[in-house]
Amino acid sequence: MIKKPFEQWLYEDVEIEFGIERIKNLNILVNWLAVESKPLPPNLEELRESLSENVENWNEDELKMMFISPLLLHFHFNNLPHYRVFTQRMFTLQTPEVEANGRVEWFVASGKQMPRNPFFFLQEFKPEKNGGNDPLGQLLIAMVDAQIRNNNPAQVLYGCYNIGRIWFFVCGIGRQRICCKSCL
Repeated sequence: MIKKPFEQWLYEDVEIEFGIERIKNLNILVNWLAVESKPLPPNLEELRESLSENVENWNEDELKMMFISPLLLHFHFNNLPHYRVFTQRMFTLQTPEVEANGRVEWFVASGKQMPRNPFFFLQEFKPEKNGGNDPLGQLLIAMVDAQIRNNNPAQVLYGCYNIGRIWFFVCGIGRQRICCKSCL
């Protein structure tokens, strides 16, 4: 049995252990990234300038507090009773072959006090320098855990991780295929 925390998972470990195939194109991800969202925040240029000036100096918490959080607040991910944002929640993955646990940074799920049926993850905000660990591996293991929790292998899960000014969007169908695209 493999026993290790989320932060020690490499994306290749997740791919091998759970039989995930990484593909270059997935229509669901292309369609998701092409959706027109509501107008961008009026302070977007100010946030962008602050990121540009400080991204090389911020640590992980500063990046979250000074850029990511103000940006995400604009998009109102809370729509009770249907879904809301959860942060810093512990997940525990248990299969006959794997035992893993970790704190999931930020995700959207149904539920009021306890997350139920997670479907969108924003995991791992790494500074551009000294990022450490494998953010894709951590995101994938959290998404595998959610797929098992949701008890719906066909459900599409969406995710994202961030390294400084680069955002990586990930989409997975079941535990068979995932696709990853980066955006500045």
